Amino acid sequence: MPRKRKGADLSRSTSKARNLRNSRFERTEEQIQQQNTDARVRMAQLHQEEPEDTRAERNEVRRLEQQQSRRFTVNRRRTNDQQRQQVHRAFISDSFLRLAFQYEPDIEYYAHSKVVIGAMDKECPHCHALKFKNEPAGMCCASGKVQLPEIETPPEPLNGLLIGTDPDSNVFLKSIRRFNSCFQMTSFGATEIIRNTNANGQEFNSTFKIRGQVYHKMGSLLPMPNEPHKYLQIYFMGGEDSGSALANRVNARCDYNNLDSLYARRIVSELDALLNEHNELLKIFKSHMHQLQSDNYAIVINPDKTPAGEHIRRFNAPVVDDVAGIMVGDCTAAREIVIRRRNNILQFIADTHRSYDALQYPLIFWKGQDGYCINIKQRDPVSGAETNKNVSSKDYYAYRLMIRRGLDNVILRCRELCQQFMVDMYAKIESERLRYLRYNQQKLRAEEYIHLRDAINNNADVAEIGNHVILPSSYVGSPRHMQEYIQDALTFVREYGRPCLFITFTCNPKWPEITSLLLPGQNSIHRHDITARVFRQKLKSLISFITKSHVFGPTRCWMYSVEWQKRGLPHAHILVWFIDKIRPEEIDSIISAEIPDPSTDQLLFDIVTTNMIHGPCGTLNSSSPCMADGKCTKNFPKDMNNDTVTNVDGYPIYRRRNPENGGQSFIKNINNTDIDIDNRWVVPYSPLLSKTYNAHINVEFCSSVKSIKYICKYVHKGSDMAVFRVENTNVNAPPVNKNDEITLYQIGRYISSNEAAWRIFGFPIHERDPAVVQLAIHLENGQRVFFTNETAIDRAINPPKTTLTAFFELCNRADDFGAFARTLLYSQVPRYFTWTQTKHGLRKQGSPVAACLNLFKSNALGRLFTVSPRHTECFYLRLLLVNVTGPLSFQDIRKVNGQQYPTYKDACLALGLLEDDNQWECMLAEVALNCTAIQIRRLFAIVLTTCFPARAQILWEIHKDSMTDDILHQHRIRCHDPTITFSDEMYNEALIAIEDLCIVIANLPLSNFGMNSPNRTASDLMNTEMNRELQYSTVEMAAIVARNVPLMNEEQRTIYDRIMLAVSAGQGGFFFLDAPGGTGKTFVISLILAEIRSNNGIALAVASSGIAATLLDGGRTAHSVFKLPLNIQNNPDAVCNIKKQSSMATVLKRCKIIIWDECTMAHKHSLEALNRILKDIKNSDKLFGGTLLVLSGDFRQTLPVIPRSTYADEINACLKSSPLWRNVEKLQLKINMRVQMLQDPSAETFSKQLLDIGDGKVAIDETGYVKLPTDFCTIADSQDTLIEQIFPDVHTQYINHEWLAERAILAAKNVDVDNFNLKIQMLLPGNLVSYKSIDTVCDDSEAVNFPTEFLNSLDLPGMPPHNLQLKVGSPIILLRNLNPPRLCNGTRLVIQKLMKNVIEARILNGKFRGENILIPRIPIIPTDVPIQFKRIQFPIRLAFAMTINKSQGQTMSVCGLDLRTPCFSHGQLYVACSRVGKPSSLFVLAKDGLTKNIVHAIALRD
Repeated sequence: MPRKRKGADLSRSTSKARNLRNSRFERTEEQIQQQNTDARVRMAQLHQEEPEDTRAERNEVRRLEQQQSRRFTVNRRRTNDQQRQQVHRAFISDSFLRLAFQYEPDIEYYAHSKVVIGAMDKECPHCHALKFKNEPAGMCCASGKVQLPEIETPPEPLNGLLIGTDPDSNVFLKSIRRFNSCFQMTSFGATEIIRNTNANGQEFNSTFKIRGQVYHKMGSLLPMPNEPHKYLQIYFMGGEDSGSALANRVNARCDYNNLDSLYARRIVSELDALLNEHNELLKIFKSHMHQLQSDNYAIVINPDKTPAGEHIRRFNAPVVDDVAGIMVGDCTAAREIVIRRRNNILQFIADTHRSYDALQYPLIFWKGQDGYCINIKQRDPVSGAETNKNVSSKDYYAYRLMIRRGLDNVILRCRELCQQFMVDMYAKIESERLRYLRYNQQKLRAEEYIHLRDAINNNADVAEIGNHVILPSSYVGSPRHMQEYIQDALTFVREYGRPCLFITFTCNPKWPEITSLLLPGQNSIHRHDITARVFRQKLKSLISFITKSHVFGPTRCWMYSVEWQKRGLPHAHILVWFIDKIRPEEIDSIISAEIPDPSTDQLLFDIVTTNMIHGPCGTLNSSSPCMADGKCTKNFPKDMNNDTVTNVDGYPIYRRRNPENGGQSFIKNINNTDIDIDNRWVVPYSPLLSKTYNAHINVEFCSSVKSIKYICKYVHKGSDMAVFRVENTNVNAPPVNKNDEITLYQIGRYISSNEAAWRIFGFPIHERDPAVVQLAIHLENGQRVFFTNETAIDRAINPPKTTLTAFFELCNRADDFGAFARTLLYSQVPRYFTWTQTKHGLRKQGSPVAACLNLFKSNALGRLFTVSPRHTECFYLRLLLVNVTGPLSFQDIRKVNGQQYPTYKDACLALGLLEDDNQWECMLAEVALNCTAIQIRRLFAIVLTTCFPARAQILWEIHKDSMTDDILHQHRIRCHDPTITFSDEMYNEALIAIEDLCIVIANLPLSNFGMNSPNRTASDLMNTEMNRELQYSTVEMAAIVARNVPLMNEEQRTIYDRIMLAVSAGQGGFFFLDAPGGTGKTFVISLILAEIRSNNGIALAVASSGIAATLLDGGRTAHSVFKLPLNIQNNPDAVCNIKKQSSMATVLKRCKIIIWDECTMAHKHSLEALNRILKDIKNSDKLFGGTLLVLSGDFRQTLPVIPRSTYADEINACLKSSPLWRNVEKLQLKINMRVQMLQDPSAETFSKQLLDIGDGKVAIDETGYVKLPTDFCTIADSQDTLIEQIFPDVHTQYINHEWLAERAILAAKNVDVDNFNLKIQMLLPGNLVSYKSIDTVCDDSEAVNFPTEFLNSLDLPGMPPHNLQLKVGSPIILLRNLNPPRLCNGTRLVIQKLMKNVIEARILNGKFRGENILIPRIPIIPTDVPIQFKRIQFPIRLAFAMTINKSQGQTMSVCGLDLRTPCFSHGQLYVACSRVGKPSSLFVLAKDGLTKNIVHAIALRD
């Protein structure tokens, strides 16, 4: 076969191809044109010879191809445009709702009009200053009221040096502060001038920063003999301006300021000549120098402007008339500058002197122009006429720092000198405020009204009355100011719970809005005025983006505080509360701690790698600023994590995948070394916010109440401060007034250039929404009164109104508003009424109040001022105001149940708001009337072990008869003698019974509780645990085995035999019995326990929940038996609190088996702690010390409960995540015995459907929901319907305790449970009894920081509510192990009797069903919050409804399920539905039968 012919290929290396290329290359231009012409002619001839139909066909084909190509192009463009429009529609539309959860890499979020701050192109009509569109109108010139002459452009060479046209400009601008120091006439000083240095000790000049006070000093015109010339003295060196004199001055200036280059000396020489020629102050000094005949003469400069009519001087410089020569000793004003001819005393220059600025900054005020003075008048914006108001220093310098079109602002060209100038002038502004407080307090004093009145009545001297009111909360940055903002933050927490997000927003100096405004040659560090103004606008935009555009969801409240970095850049700490809390599973959709993929989002990659990378530090960069003692203070680098999990400190540990698992990395050059940066160095951020604002924006999810204390204080910690004492060292001066806080203590705060600019412009450092109205607290006639000598008597007769006295007046009104006010607490008043300094007025806006016409409700919050407990009566008055509604007066609030109490403390005690040493005596007296002796002994044991009363022995002595009554009765029956009375032996028997209870509950004898020990043998006391486990009747146990073993099915018998074989072998073992509900797990476990006990062996039965423990004979909770720490989830190295010589240790050594039921609820740390203690007790390295351990449960059920946990948290806490699990032998029960017993076909189907739910086999739709089968349950259409289906005729049926015990409503969230409970309880007859808890901080010094109402607002998991409202007949659930196994956490009871100090209830379920027990108030201290506080309350909650997690282990005949809030953790839906055995018993409230089924497949794997 011949080879296939190839097409033409000129690139082939053949002779023909080479000849053809050469011939084409050698053609001339004419030949090329001729060949092209010939080709066109040939083609034309071919077209003419072509048939018409062929040509038409060819054209048609070409037309169709072109049409198809155009259509394809158009369609492609249209599709792209449609996709782009769809992507942008959500962003361009008015609704940004939850935009952060739907981040798209292709959207240009930063370009939206709601985000862009715009250009600085808005011109003030009065002073022509340029501003951003959202800057206030009056920030530049007070809307035309401030009219100042501009600082004239300096002549050459100074102007060229400033604008950069002079060849020496770079040298000059780089050291402009030194050059200014060469010519300044006063010295600049501060308490401390902060030198900015990096970790290597190198200085950087990004900002100028001082601590404390700023002062300028001035010496004499001539130095003392043999002293060098300094400052102003240099100007008078050498007499006349000869060449040698100029050289001497240049040498003196350069040597003193370390300027030794030729360029620097040339600059100094030129500037010396310029200032001598143009500076008016120098001219005046020199003209008066000749008049000073000796050293006894001086020059005096007038501090104020000479009146100049209606016109402003062009240069505003002093004239000859403003300066005078005087003799030393002549009287001068306090603010006048007195310059001696020659002496060695430095004079402080008053910062209100008009020459203060010109003397210090001659390069800015090169003509000696006047600066700020206190008598500059404001002007009418229209007429220009002076008014009687003065221009404040803040308004003056804000005017000076503005940018104006067409005008060159000399100050803004001065770089580091401008930084110093701004700090200096802001210190002047602050000094002006402090002087106002000081000088006005000499006349305006304050004293409590009652003291003032008494003093006037006794004809006391008014001048001796009063405390100076200094550094009030209105003084921004003062301790009171910061404390108030911390309390306001806690008010938000009290009202709305923990914040959702904690955001730190830092200024980016590379923002184009900043760089575009810089003058040629400037960097952002040179223009703190611009960075401050731009950051303010960006911050406003960010707050609006979050709170008004609702990008994270509708906002409930927010607050922020602005601070300054070491390098001078501002940053804001922002707290945000949302109406819909962010769920843990949503964290990864809004917060990332990973480097973006540059292939899909290059812009975000650039932003994150530029702004959100920490360091690197540590060994990679030991000079990083974050390093201290060789460690990173920010704890970088972080650990890699494949999933986001919660941390013990209240913040999540975010997902940070390594490159092998999909994480990104990049190369960063540090100190000329390429370093591979991965996700360990990423600061958590929101992709939406970072993309939108191109800055360092750290976003943290507040996952726990633990973070509240730190965040609220951190957000409002304020600028760094140093407090120092000012002593009066003049022995001849009058003694210091001890009530004058300004004299005794002065705040030494740090001021940086950027903060100075921020404060000069009047920008706020704190903002919040909604408003928090602060409410006064004072005793009767104890309100603070402001008075002068002239108004003292009038103030004593007519004291001013306060919010408290106005509240009493409001409650006394006879109209509808007064009636409504009497239903309010003091703190609730601001929601409905406004305060107008004299009375409470009606709110005009808000939502209408149905209970009162013409009244509106706002979102304003009220906060009572905090009071220290040391001010006892005022503290107790505050406590009453927090709890009592509508008091009419100071007397009325002390009235309780119609009885008037003399003191506020007595009223608090009567209301049960304070701990009372007599409460235990009152409690025992109550129960002694109608309770049995055994009930009282159990109650007393519970009180001893949980409340630790201080007078326990006295309580016993008073009430020992009621605790021994049953023993006396038994003696009388036994002896047939009704006259027998109490004896010491009877009391001792009662004490032994009480001690046994204490050992069972707390494993402690009576002596540990301050009581005398009963007479008993030591062996009895030491062997209580052993005696408990050996108390079973072997005959009864054997009967149980003989009766029930034949009833087991084959599957159960196999498991029974396998475990008993392991018991007989005595070699230990580790088993897991996997048993879904209804398979007879409890039946098998009970037989195993009975078999071992029938042979006098020890078998321990424990369970993870109290309810499960009550189902086992002798069962107790694992926490109580093994003494596990309460915070076991936070302690991976936890150990059980069991001593090797204790009775419990003996039991563990001798026990044949430990059976742990409902183990899937236990944290893996619990199992690991048990392994450690058993190895230790048995001195064995075998698994569990060689003990046989049987775990039982169902991993389809809920895993360990971790508040606000993520998927990874639950899996990590699961027992299967423990390394011990690899040693387990699995046994399994599959046959559902409950179905066989019911003999109901629907029950069998129901059982299979339950397993499908538990195994995650139910189909999930595209929204993530599952639809419950129609034959699986009954769907309720409303809350009321569900209540009626579960509790029909509850108002009559509630007295049937069996009916009540077999039903409950389950919900996923506590808030839904509380709603059901309160609603159902209102259907019961009878009065509602309210029990309010007593909440106190454990550290008394924290009482002011965390007031009572804040502690009352904390509704924590596992804690009873502050206000517990109950009725007789209501079911309740126990929240603590009071007396296990009788009273365990999770035990359901029904209220029998409500007494003041104790509740009598009957157990509804379990082995002790039907027993009446007594529940006291007990102190409860939560362990998972940073605020250590104690709540004294009954440890119960209502139990018509309960959470799904709390219901695990409960069996019901009728169950309601509220799934309006879907299940949020593994196994919840399975647990909830498996409480019943057939579909007719299950009622579900879920729209269209849709809900979520969370199943972690990894938890179900073997």
